[in-house]
Amino acid sequence: MKMMVCFKAVPDLEMLSEEDWAADSNLKVDLSFVRNILNCFDESALEMALKLSDVSEGFDVLLNLTAFTIGDQKSDTYLKTLYALRFKKAVRIESNEDLRFFPDVTATVISQYVREINHQDVIVLGRQSGEGDNGKTPLLVAEMLEWPCITQVIRIEPDTEGSLKVTNMVDGGTLTQTITTPCVLSVGNAPNSYLRVPTLKDKMKYGKTPIEVLDIQQFNIQALLDDCRHGCELKGLEKISHKRQGIIIEGETPREKARILYDSYLKERLEKL
Repeated sequence: MKMMVCFKAVPDLEMLSEEDWAADSNLKVDLSFVRNILNCFDESALEMALKLSDVSEGFDVLLNLTAFTIGDQKSDTYLKTLYALRFKKAVRIESNEDLRFFPDVTATVISQYVREINHQDVIVLGRQSGEGDNGKTPLLVAEMLEWPCITQVIRIEPDTEGSLKVTNMVDGGTLTQTITTPCVLSVGNAPNSYLRVPTLKDKMKYGKTPIEVLDIQQFNIQALLDDCRHGCELKGLEKISHKRQGIIIEGETPREKARILYDSYLKERLEKL
């Protein structure tokens, strides 16, 4: 079974201070000094694929893993790490285009690659990236390939050479079902999904395997990109504040403050219990 996991290296926006969060005239924030990290949902997808590979041999299922990303050379570090974690192939589509808000373009490149260059049985993606938060790419890829798509996936288990047991979140709980390939899996909030760390021995042995690099222009997406830009204009950019709101209780003594806290905020709630 051939499985391709798509991931994205995104800037760690937590490193930005309030002073650094300043958009220029083109509504871009200087991120040149910010480290890149794996998008959280994509990290879950990568580790999920590795866990599946760990147990597949016991089910007589040979799993061939491919890592796929669109971006510049900053992503090569992660591709080399994935080689060291025994991914068979690592592919990077060279692009300096800003595709944060154009999931149609991203999905077109992925679907074309699978259809015309390297056929896959399963495509696994994180449900959304931390930059665009579109949540559309897995669904668009499935639509373009005319494959079924399972969303909010939290676990993948081997079944047969042509099927997988997939567990996903649904309203009120979880659902486990047997899915025949080909299919697209969109990974959601999976538990225990940090990517494992390769050993130094594997880094030395597999980390130097050549990365397959293709130019995004060979996918003929310029007309689509121009059309998307014409229909989507960025109007503003601002940082989301994650600070907790609070109220300072005024009082002369700790006892007085505790009394105000109880009378004004806790008493009514405790009476309802």
